[in-house]
Amino acid sequence: MLLFTVAAFVVGIALVGFLVLQQVTAPASAQLTSPGVTTPSGLADGRTLGQPDAPVTIQIWSDFQCPACRSLAISVEPGIIQQFVQPGTAKLVYSDAAFQGHNGSDPNWDESVAAAAGARCAADQGLFWPMHDWLYTNWQGENVGSFRQGRLRAIAEAAGLDMTSYDSCMATGDKQAAVRSETSQAIAAGIDHTPTLVINGIAYVGVPAYSDLISIINGAAASPIP
Repeated sequence: MLLFTVAAFVVGIALVGFLVLQQVTAPASAQLTSPGVTTPSGLADGRTLGQPDAPVTIQIWSDFQCPACRSLAISVEPGIIQQFVQPGTAKLVYSDAAFQGHNGSDPNWDESVAAAAGARCAADQGLFWPMHDWLYTNWQGENVGSFRQGRLRAIAEAAGLDMTSYDSCMATGDKQAAVRSETSQAIAAGIDHTPTLVINGIAYVGVPAYSDLISIINGAAASPIP
C-alpha cells in the first residue's frame, strides 16, 4: 500500500509538472483572436491602401491603443474599403498619433509607440494591413499589457511576419523614433484626439456616423483637390 501511495504521488507530481510545462510552452499565438474581417492587401503600399490617383485621400491619425480607433478600424473601415477604396474613389493613409501610451505604468515600454513601431516593421515586409487587423482585434484596453513585448511579438507572428526580420527591425529603435516624430507632427498640426480623419485636407475628429462619412467622401470625390 505504501509503495502504491508513493507511486501515485510521483505520478501526480509528474502530471502537474507536465500541465504547468504545457501552459508555459503553449504558443502565445494560441491565446490571440483572429480578425473577423481582414483588410484586402492587393492595393496596399506600405501604410497606404488604394489607388495612388484616387480623388479622395482619407488620412487616418490613429493610435493602436485608442478604443475609438479600434471601433473605426473594425466597424467602419471595412465598409469604406469595399465601397470607396476598392473601386478607386478613395485611398486610406494611416498615420501615427501615439498618445495613449504616455500614461503607461512602464516608462521603458510605451505600448502605443511599440505597437505602431511593430506595424511599421510589418510595413517593411508588405504586411502593414494584416498587422493593423491583428493589433486592433487583440487590443484589450489602454496600457494593460495588450502590446507588451512578448504579446506584441506573438501578434506579429500571427500576422505572418518573418520574425527574424521583425526582431531586427524592432531592436534598432528607428521605427519607434519615427512613430514619435510623426506623433509630434500630429500635435504641431493641431491633432490632439484620435481618431482624426483628414479627408482631402479637412479634419473630422472622432468616428463619424457611417452615413455622414459616406456623404463626406462623396462630396470630396465630387470636388477633388486639384
